[in-house]
Order: sequence, then C-alpha cells, then structure tokens
Amino acid sequence: MCFQRGLHLPELDLWLDPLDAKPRAFVSHAHADHVARHGSALCSEVTAGLLRRRFRLSDGQLEPVGFHLPLERDGFRLRLLPAGHIAGSAMLHVTRLKDQASLLYTGDFKLRRSRTAEPVGFLTADTLVMETTFGLPLFVLPGPMEVESALLRFVNDAFADGETPVLCAYSLGKAQEAVALLAENDIPVLQYSTVAAMTQACRELGVDLPEPVVFEGYALPGQVVVVPPSALRAKLLKGLQGKRSAMLTGWALQAGAKYRYRVDEVIPFSDHADHPGLLECVRRVRPRRVLTVHGFAREFAAELRAKGIDAWCAMGDDQLELSIAQAAQRPRAGNVPRQARPICALADFTDLCRLVGDTSSRVAQTKFIAAYLSGLTSDPDLRLAVRWLSGEVLPAHCGGLALREGALTVRHALLSLPGARAERYQELLLSSKDVARSARLVLQEIPLKPDPLDLPGLETFFLALARSAAPLERIALLAARLATLHPTESETVVRVLVGDPGRRLDHAVIEDAIAAAFAATPVAVRHAHQVSTDLAETAVLARHARLADALAPPPPAAHQAAAPADATLSLD
Repeated sequence: MCFQRGLHLPELDLWLDPLDAKPRAFVSHAHADHVARHGSALCSEVTAGLLRRRFRLSDGQLEPVGFHLPLERDGFRLRLLPAGHIAGSAMLHVTRLKDQASLLYTGDFKLRRSRTAEPVGFLTADTLVMETTFGLPLFVLPGPMEVESALLRFVNDAFADGETPVLCAYSLGKAQEAVALLAENDIPVLQYSTVAAMTQACRELGVDLPEPVVFEGYALPGQVVVVPPSALRAKLLKGLQGKRSAMLTGWALQAGAKYRYRVDEVIPFSDHADHPGLLECVRRVRPRRVLTVHGFAREFAAELRAKGIDAWCAMGDDQLELSIAQAAQRPRAGNVPRQARPICALADFTDLCRLVGDTSSRVAQTKFIAAYLSGLTSDPDLRLAVRWLSGEVLPAHCGGLALREGALTVRHALLSLPGARAERYQELLLSSKDVARSARLVLQEIPLKPDPLDLPGLETFFLALARSAAPLERIALLAARLATLHPTESETVVRVLVGDPGRRLDHAVIEDAIAAAFAATPVAVRHAHQVSTDLAETAVLARHARLADALAPPPPAAHQAAAPADATLSLD
C-alpha cells in the first residue's frame, strides 16, 4: 500500500500525521517524517516546544494541549495520551458526543520504561488505528535490563581495548535515551551537534538530562560519542582514531543487520513497541475494529483476524478517510451487544483508574493522577476522587457507616440481571481471579442502556447501599445500578466497593500527585495529611493553597463512640 500522505478524519476535517501541509492536523511527535508546515497542528506541549526549536514553527501554527485534558470541538471530544515513543509523543483519543463512538490513533508508541519519554497510557476505544512497525512474531526485543547491559558492555569493552565507542542513534529520541543511560552510569558523553541541540531542547522542556557537551572531532579516553546514523561517515568523525561503532535500533533483531549498517555491533535499543507490545496494546484498548498502519501492517492484521479480531490493514492510494462511525455500524461476532459509553465524570474517573492500574511505575501513576486532579473543577468531585483512589468508599463522618462488598455480593447482583449466566461468570472469575474484571466481561455480553453518572451521584448510591440493612435489598440496589452503567464504569464501581480502584495505590503516590497537581511541595502535603488524617480534605486545601490551615480531626462525638457493632455493613 501507499501510505505516505496520511490519515484523514473527515467528520473533524483533521489529518493524522500527514507528510503534506494540511489546514488542520494532529502531529503525534517531533520526528521529521511526522511533521509538515500545517495551518494548525494539534500536539502535546512538549512536542510543540520541540517543533519550535527543531523546525522553527511559529506559535500560530501550533495548538499545544496537555495530556489527558479533554478538548471539545465540532461535536467531538479529543484527548491526548502519552505514547512513550519519545519526549512529548502522543496518541489521539476521539469520542463523538452524539453516540459516544470512539477512536484511538496511536502514532508511534512504546510500552517499555523510558527515561526521557512520558509513560504510555491507553484508553478503550471502538476503533484502534495502530502502528505496526514490528508486526511480525520474530520481533521480540530482549528485556530492558538485557538491552541496557549490552549497550554498557559494548562501551566498556571499547574502553578496555583503548577505543572510543561511537553510538549511532536518531538525534531526537534514542540519542537522549542513550545519553540518560550513560549519565546514570557516570560515563561522560560527547554529542554530535544535532544530537546536542535536541538534548538541550529536551532539557529546556523539562526532561531530566545532563547538559550536552558537543563533539568537536576528538575524544578523550573514557568518553562516548553519540551521533545520528547519517553522521557515522561524516568528515568530523574521520579524524577520530580507534573508534568502535554500534547502531541502536530495533532492526538489530534481523539477521545481517550489522553488515547492512556497516558498524561493529548492533544493539536492539528501540523506541517502538515490539510484537508482544503490539498485542498488549490491542488487549488494553479492547477495540471492536483494528486498522494497522506502517511496517508489517498486513501481516499483523491477518494475525489479529486469526485470533477473531476484526482487523485490517489501512489501504489507500494517497489517503485513508476514517469514519468514527465505522466500528459502531459493523456487526460484531456472536451478536454481542454494543453499549454506547456515555461521556461523564464517572467515565473520566474510570479512565484514570485504568491508566493507573495498567502500570506499576510510581512516577507514571503520580503523573496520571496529577493530570486528572488538576482538571477537576469542583471541590466535591476532588474529595470523592481522592477518597476512592485511597480505598475509602464513604467519609468517616457518615455516622459510623462503612461499606464493604465482596465477590458473593457482586455475583448475586450480576446474576439477577437478565441475560447473565452463572457458568460464564464462574469461568471468567476462575481465569482472571479478578471480581471487577469478571463483572465487566459479563456485563459486556448482555443488553444494557448505560446512562451518564457524575461522582456525587455515585456517592449517593453508595450511601443508599450502606444504609440498607436488608441483604436482598442491597443486592437489588447494586443490580439496578449496574444495569444503568456502561460495563467499563461498572468495573470501577465494583473496584471501589472492594477497596481497589487503583489496584491498591500507596497513599504516598496520591500525596505526590496532589502536590504536583496544585503546585505544592510533597512535604507540605504529607504534613497536612498527617495533621488532618483526611487525604481528601488535604487535596482541597492544596487546591486553594491553604495546606497550612490543616486541622486535627475533632474527638469522636458521644453518639458515634457508642455506635452499635453492626454499624459497618457487609453482605458477605
């Protein structure tokens, strides 16, 4: 296929990473093959900064948007998500407001840990448009520690032989990753001028990198030189005696790569997802339809179809027009009903829980939560979100009421809904060992008409559930609520009820996120939390720059101290 001209969303009149200049385009990152002088380029804030420095684009040509912040335009809701490819790289999530049909365009992405790029964050979508650079099963990168060890071994072996190691990597992206790794190991680096310029630009945009030292044609013993591949045989390097070169590329997995690149070594150091990473992307997004672009697009689409997924290579002569409605209109295998997902505050909270639950990185969790909290516009929503993230369902001042629900409660509620089958739920629970996930999968298979729900509305439901003393009545309440929610939101409700919305988040992560969201210091947030013992109220104080006003909680009232032993309600 010819895929050189880009993708087009006609309903938004928005192009996705086109090479030709367009009136309106989304630019996923600042690599040259994704950039043109568009009339208006939607991109992340870091990408905008890189485009200004690298391609001299003006502010009038750029439309920078922060990650995770919703942007409504022409009946659609747009949101940029970190792609993990290079600093500032973004995916684009689009939802049509009238029917909640959704699309995720990944651009280039990477799931593995990065020192210089924001951690990737996926959201569910009806249609997934994904890059498949390494779309064959043979492309399985070694583990990060093995790759980094190979790079450091190459460098140290060159030093031991009295040679200068020269690492070849793209000026923006892999070069900074290599520099960051070497800096961690106290290895001095000389950078080719174009690499140094991009390193300095990344530094100015907040990426943690050492100040670059420009390579001027010579190197002292114990120094590494980082150059772009195009400069490997440049005149400046010809005078460098005793050099040993290595290419940093995912294509190192192909036989003969060392001879093709004409270097001494190839190291599988990549900023793209490998084949398992591509499959993991599909698993996390849970699309009804997949379109593949770039690399081994046909082969990967065929592999997905063999797994029962509606997947096709995106074909076209010079463009592909994408309708967000396509996924909604296409019949699904097995007559599984499509439940339109309402855009609402609970859906946003659910997306946050999904992002946080999909990573074990405390840094990534902190960034995700901080971005979400900073976007909340009301104190009640902020209190509720922080409370549920910290594993507390109801506030301490609810007259001694507390709420605990377990697998048996959820099972009874689910199986009281028309179409839910006990054997299917048991099968899912045995395979996943996850009550909330099993609930979502069961609900996905039965007809539902989800309604939007805000966070105070969910709190009202929790209070009603806690105040109901009759077990059968509480089962009925939970079943009725699950019947009005999208399955994705039902999973979140169940997680909150069992005290696991963000997969057992450490309070310190939430404290750090509050500090980052509201320009406070972590020390001040922790102190206010220690004084008040209420993390939700601490978040509100931080929003209003009043952490110093934190007060110790009052002693329990007499009637609360004498509360009956069964004030904590549980069905299980």
